[in-house]
Amino acid sequence: MGSLLRADWLRIRRRWDVWIIVLGIPALALFAYVAGALSAGNSHIQYVGDVPPDFLQQIDAQEAMQRALNALPFQFPRSIATMTQGAIMWLILGAAFLAASMLGNEFSWGTIRNVALFRPDRVRYLAARLGWLVGLLLLTFGVIVVLGMVAPLVVRVDPGDPSALTSGQLNGDQFGGPMGPIGPIGPISLGGALLAAGSFVVVAVAAMGLAGLAALKFRSPATGMLVAGMYVVAEGIAAGLIMSRATGDLRYVPQMALSIRLGALISDVQFAVGLVASGSGPNGSPGWVALPPPVGLAVVAVWLVGLYGLWFVVLRRADIHE
Repeated sequence: MGSLLRADWLRIRRRWDVWIIVLGIPALALFAYVAGALSAGNSHIQYVGDVPPDFLQQIDAQEAMQRALNALPFQFPRSIATMTQGAIMWLILGAAFLAASMLGNEFSWGTIRNVALFRPDRVRYLAARLGWLVGLLLLTFGVIVVLGMVAPLVVRVDPGDPSALTSGQLNGDQFGGPMGPIGPIGPISLGGALLAAGSFVVVAVAAMGLAGLAALKFRSPATGMLVAGMYVVAEGIAAGLIMSRATGDLRYVPQMALSIRLGALISDVQFAVGLVASGSGPNGSPGWVALPPPVGLAVVAVWLVGLYGLWFVVLRRADIHE
């Protein structure tokens, strides 16, 4: 196993696309974080003409609350979740690309024949490749987390007056009725922030499993990415259609979809650690049925075990001319 890991390292260290992903995604996350932090304090309510003093007081209270609320995601340790959330799309695409290219290119380049000659069972080869893929993903995630810890020290965002978030309801018919605190405003722990960031990595791991499976099955990195993307879109459409029409116990069927469960997982984790005001996914969607978080997590685990288990099944059964 060690020789296989070393052989993979000799291949990986010379691939520019790998290091562009490992270093480029954190750079993009930092850029998005800085852009958001610089615009967080620009919250003003404009008005024209003479305004009654009591109305001005309400406007000032509204601005103070909005300013404090906008600054909240950029305060440690919330900054870790903010940094990771800004990179989630790039993490998903990067993980899918790494899996598709590092597995599909073996067929495109014909180097898979050497694997079949060197180790006919192919299991350890694929296990070593999977280990490197997970390692690269965790390395990228680790860099993003470190940036999320350090960024608040470098890019400071004025927290404003935190008491504006908890000083009571804003009263006034001009605002459409009483207004209270918007969402969770209490502090979260470092562990909670890391847990919220980790839920995004689960989505990237699922994308890696799906794209890798498609690349192995169709023996092409490009086709693997295309098929994986088409599956996600088709699954989302089908799940939405079934949810809008299903009744009774059939409403639970679309809740088993991978994309639905991953979205619910992120929402449940964020609710549990205090980042959002409600969990369990899009509760307002027609036909939505909230599953208990442990059940939802178990469904995601089954999906991941199934996807990565199929990697080994497909490669073991692949017809490779030696």
